[in-house]
Amino acid sequence: MSIQPSENSKIIDIVKVTKIYPPDVMALRDVSFTARRGELIFLTGASGAGKTTLLKLLTCIERPTKGLIEIGGNDINKLNSTAVQKLRQRIGVAYQDFRLLPKQTVFQNIAMAMEVRLKSPREIKQRVNELLEMLSITDKRNNPSGKLSRGEQQRVAIARAAANAPPLLLADEPTGNLDDEATAKVMALFDQLNTQGSTIIIATHDTSIFKDTHHRLLHLQHGQITEK
Repeated sequence: MSIQPSENSKIIDIVKVTKIYPPDVMALRDVSFTARRGELIFLTGASGAGKTTLLKLLTCIERPTKGLIEIGGNDINKLNSTAVQKLRQRIGVAYQDFRLLPKQTVFQNIAMAMEVRLKSPREIKQRVNELLEMLSITDKRNNPSGKLSRGEQQRVAIARAAANAPPLLLADEPTGNLDDEATAKVMALFDQLNTQGSTIIIATHDTSIFKDTHHRLLHLQHGQITEK
């Protein structure tokens, strides 16, 4: 399952997507947008605006009530469970609730993403150490992730999402538990990945990380999207 974009360079195409949670909670209403290869997009909006729901749709954790979602030309509504698993292996996701294995070490949590892609032990060690250094958590390498602070756990989750330099990376409130210094390091990592060709969507209400940006801003309000 490839999610490399087609000739028109679209990696994500969302057309009139609505998501309703039973009995009648409208999380998203007629959302449409396109993301092209190598874009970095900030998805803004208050808590409850629908940002997390949209990211869940892109990773097939949720399915749309109505509308079309294509990733790399693949209609995700038509993918079977095997194809969905292969698609997820090509997407890096930094979840808002981290989803780390608490008894596994920091190194093991990050390495897991690369092991799934059958990377060599040497390549895994080199990449994990590089990420730990970039995010200033090298000293936590052998600590169980469950023993870390929330800010440290957040950086581990981001490192795991970035480990394979995926063609598509989704980050849900990635700076929510970080101070200014750690936030700058995370954004430097995202900028590096983006420069190397990753398409990145960052869902955030942290205005400090996009106030002077030249990247696209998409704003969600009451389940509807506008472009700033």
